[in-house]
Amino acid sequence: MLLTGDGVHSSPPEYARLLATLTANDTKTDSYLKGGAVEELEGRFAKLLGKERALFFPTGTLANHMAVRLLAGERRHVLVQEESHLYRDEGDCAQALSGLNLVPLAPGRATIKASEVVEAVEKAGSPPYPVPVGAMSIESPVRRTLGQAFDFEEMEKISVFAKEKKIGLHLDGARMYLASAYTGISPARYSALFDTVYVSLYKYFNAPFGAILTGPAPLIEAAAVLRHQFGGGVLHAWESAAVALHYLDGFEERYQRAVRSGEELLRRLEEKKVRVHRIEAGTNIFQLTFPSAPEAGFQERLAARGIMIGRPPAQGPTNIQVNETILRRSPEEIADEMVKALI
Repeated sequence: MLLTGDGVHSSPPEYARLLATLTANDTKTDSYLKGGAVEELEGRFAKLLGKERALFFPTGTLANHMAVRLLAGERRHVLVQEESHLYRDEGDCAQALSGLNLVPLAPGRATIKASEVVEAVEKAGSPPYPVPVGAMSIESPVRRTLGQAFDFEEMEKISVFAKEKKIGLHLDGARMYLASAYTGISPARYSALFDTVYVSLYKYFNAPFGAILTGPAPLIEAAAVLRHQFGGGVLHAWESAAVALHYLDGFEERYQRAVRSGEELLRRLEEKKVRVHRIEAGTNIFQLTFPSAPEAGFQERLAARGIMIGRPPAQGPTNIQVNETILRRSPEEIADEMVKALI
């Protein structure tokens, strides 16, 4: 089992066995991302998120980029979180390839206050040289702030303001389904606030690659053209779509069970004098401080017990992440093994 990452991280043999099972059940292929399992997956997400259309992209970077490019149009001033993936981890693609001006707000924070958005929009549109804001992107939860979720009340206020000002609003919801189990806010409810929504297919739906972008039909049709122009028109992606469909079925119920199991694990660890630090507005990432510093080889000893964690820092707390694999063993057994591996 894994206490690192958001998904199950199947090995190549495990992927091969799963694909063999799925293809035995008449998985249909696509041709250049049309038809087959890809079309089925697009239809499922459009319905689940309450949007007119959905489109498969090979990467989330491309999905985010195309969304803000189309939403901004000729108004190329785009507001983003400074800690967002779009601003910090996509190689300035929106700036270099689409001429967008990404304006970062809220350094060090997941949430941008609605008042900050209003101020930024007014400042950008003021004379003598106004540059009106055309779009805004919100990521939630934010990887760079240890999985913090964007405050929903502020999100609602921003959505209302954006509609009033005709500012396109995009949700980088790569981990949205994961966050919903912690916030109690459904993916559809999040989606309703935004013009476009991106969901990752590999983070916890465990596909080898891929992303889904949902939104109004005309915008998604334009995104399909851009996808090809930007080199995203791969020959087929039925493998990715089939795996994502497999894990999408029943995911919300399974992940809610994983969250409950994670809470029980944390309780068991606290009984063993392990200090648990919860991230404010956090989701599936927690930090542990053990009663005594782990001796060298802690990660390897845990791995020998069948428990994988990210490499612990030389000093300070150890991060763990809750995902579906936590359901493979009891919280009591996991806690016992972690403490035993300290020495």
